[in-house]
Amino acid sequence: MNIAIANFRNKIDDINSYLLITFAFFLPLSRAGISILSVLMILMWLFQGDFKKKYENLKDNVVIIALVLFVGFEFISLVWTTSENIGHGLDQAFKTTRLVLLPILVIATTLKKEYIPKVITAFLIGMLISEILSYGIFFELWTLRHGSPSDPTPFMHHLDYSTFLTFTSLLLLNRYFDTNNLKLKAFYFIYFLFVTSNLFLNGGRTGHLAFAISIFAVGFVNIKNKFIAFFSMLILVIAIFYAAYNISPVFKQRFDAGANEISKLESNSNSKYKGSFGQRLGAWIVAIDMVKDNHLLGTGGGSEMVEFKKYAQNSSSDLQVVQNITHFHNEYVHTIVEYGIVGLILYLIIWYSLFKMPMENTNFSNLRVIFITVFCTASTVEVLFHNQFPMSLFALFVGIFISLSKSQVKRKI
Repeated sequence: MNIAIANFRNKIDDINSYLLITFAFFLPLSRAGISILSVLMILMWLFQGDFKKKYENLKDNVVIIALVLFVGFEFISLVWTTSENIGHGLDQAFKTTRLVLLPILVIATTLKKEYIPKVITAFLIGMLISEILSYGIFFELWTLRHGSPSDPTPFMHHLDYSTFLTFTSLLLLNRYFDTNNLKLKAFYFIYFLFVTSNLFLNGGRTGHLAFAISIFAVGFVNIKNKFIAFFSMLILVIAIFYAAYNISPVFKQRFDAGANEISKLESNSNSKYKGSFGQRLGAWIVAIDMVKDNHLLGTGGGSEMVEFKKYAQNSSSDLQVVQNITHFHNEYVHTIVEYGIVGLILYLIIWYSLFKMPMENTNFSNLRVIFITVFCTASTVEVLFHNQFPMSLFALFVGIFISLSKSQVKRKI
């Protein structure tokens, strides 16, 4: 019996690698799949034991340290949050632990290098299925429980989905530059156009912004001459956005609506804080007063939106229209309001540590830069670190990057 248990424990790394492949496949497709597979991987990891070895493998990893500090601060902030909001603060802290920290620990300590291409391929297949379903919704070939022809996002909110599409399209463009095989180049570029077209059929302006900025990162990490890199990516962006505006009715409607909202902001209209952009701006203005009063430690976990409503109600009459929004539509603003300057610094250290983490594999090092650029750009207009799908996307790829960095350290030792 003991021998059987020992043999099973020895196979857990392989089992978890296959579970992770399945997780990557379901990541764009199913909330339930994410939850079930995350729990299975964590349980397997706990049953495997050998925590001393796992600790030794990760104790010096700066990204893990930064994540532990940030999650720890989420829990500590409950000390100064209001008593009626402790439950919400606990939910948020446990959510970060469950969807981000623990999966990253599992992936970083169990994923074998030879499985990484399979994991990413599984993710791309899952994205391909979601895109086919999205196209079918748009062209009214079928009807799903989620999504409509004007918002063809089959499984998640269009803001999250647009971030997934942006990262996937740029991952493919990065592969286009990485290979010398002409057939593969053609395949990756066609797939890139397929994903990018889907991005502009969806109404998620978060992804449009992230795409417009992050595509330059693809050029800079793959083209030696930075002048050529900048202007080649600029031409590609202009061509794609011009085509999208003239072909996609969804993108045209969202673009025109955004331009109209911006004109209202500039004209000082009484309704300037009622649109999508206006609500964001109004919320950020209210947040300034909140940060002034709670600049160091924030309102505490779970209290930020309750306190926001109070501040909005006491603001000027035109700003009171934003009092019922559910979040700040900006990860950095949301973090500094909730956890103060200390929390924001800890959050930014996560990204800085990820950027500086040693990684010899050029392709994955480039992919890391693209991932950071997409996620950080999208976070300027959305709270990605609070939503299940983008949090799980973060866990998957950060876990992969740490796993690659860890294997590099082992070789040096």
